[in-house]
Amino acid sequence: MFAGLFTLDTGIANEKDWGISLLNENVNETGTNEDGSTWYRESGEDLGENGYRCRWTRMGGRSHDDSSEWKETWWEKSDWTGYKELGVEKSGRNAEGDSWWETWQEVLHQDEWSNLARIERSAQKQAKSGTENAGWYEKWWEKYDAKGWTEKGAHKYGRLNEQSWWEKWGEHYDGRGSVLKWTDKWAETELGTKWGDKWEEKFFAGIGSRQGETWHVSPSGERWSRTWGEEHFGNGKVHKYGKSTTGESWDIVVDEETYYEAEPHYGWADVVGDSSQLLSIQPRDRPPGVFPNLDFGPSPDPADDQPG
Repeated sequence: MFAGLFTLDTGIANEKDWGISLLNENVNETGTNEDGSTWYRESGEDLGENGYRCRWTRMGGRSHDDSSEWKETWWEKSDWTGYKELGVEKSGRNAEGDSWWETWQEVLHQDEWSNLARIERSAQKQAKSGTENAGWYEKWWEKYDAKGWTEKGAHKYGRLNEQSWWEKWGEHYDGRGSVLKWTDKWAETELGTKWGDKWEEKFFAGIGSRQGETWHVSPSGERWSRTWGEEHFGNGKVHKYGKSTTGESWDIVVDEETYYEAEPHYGWADVVGDSSQLLSIQPRDRPPGVFPNLDFGPSPDPADDQPG
């Protein structure tokens, strides 16, 4: 019996897939191509308190008639607390009015509660059609610490003319054998039809539970649903139960093996191995007798501190 459902992939690319290459000198270049389109590239360095440094490169271009445009920014950040960040932001629009935006970042920092090293990755994407009522948005994240604590998740939204859909899911591993996974998906049309599906599972030391619901609402407001659950006792016995609004019901105990993933298939050792560029960021030299301010306070959202 496979008691665990499935492990979802966040789709966050590794740093090597981005090809981030920052220039060591300040650059400010512009040019015009043969077709009349223009381009620019600039790079620099911003300095701040506590040894803060942000090295960045921006580039972009536009067509001769301004009907299409693209922009891209790369950056790396560091300070004397050991904080390091690598990031990318891309955006553009074309002559048909389609537009898109994408950002990715990878962060190394010391957790203010556990003092453990933590690596976090996040990505966002969105696009909008210029010719129809269509668009989508996705946000993904992965968080890892040196003792095996791992969190992964995603929020997604899309729309195509009269139909919209949403999806959220998460995974949490505490590094000591406890795991929580969940998914929630739903959709609706402009006519009022709605439907969805969700499930959740929790396991530790071979004991745990799964539960879920599938549902549907008609334009007139009539609702149908089926709920189900499983209790795994860790002794080869599984209690299965459920019911629906159309009169279905079941409540049985069966002999089944329990299997679930107590550890993520991609964890701390993997992310460290795939983060060599992040880990190799060199902070500013710290003068003798100057010590970093380690009063972290609330963790800031690095997305709020991207170069403009």
